[in-house]
Amino acid sequence: MGRWIKERAVLKDQNGIHQRIISAPVFRRELTKREIEVLTLVAQGYKNREIAKKLGVAVKTLENHRVNIMNKLGLRNTVQMIRYAIEKGIVPIEDR
Repeated sequence: MGRWIKERAVLKDQNGIHQRIISAPVFRRELTKREIEVLTLVAQGYKNREIAKKLGVAVKTLENHRVNIMNKLGLRNTVQMIRYAIEKGIVPIEDR
């Protein structure tokens, strides 16, 4: 149910900064209905301002939803969000 990802732990010592890679389990949590709406619109190619306007929320609120989605699913960027939405059948792949 969880998946392993690599995280960076930044450690400081007298000689400067050293980075150490550590592995930590990330447990996926369920998305809320609103987060699924946001994920759907992101995967359909809408920009943050457009999504915020459609949902009647501030752009900052929308950005918070996106961060929550990525944290819950262990994703790092928009491309991974879109890929997740396609793989889970949240949005279809359209032939053009």
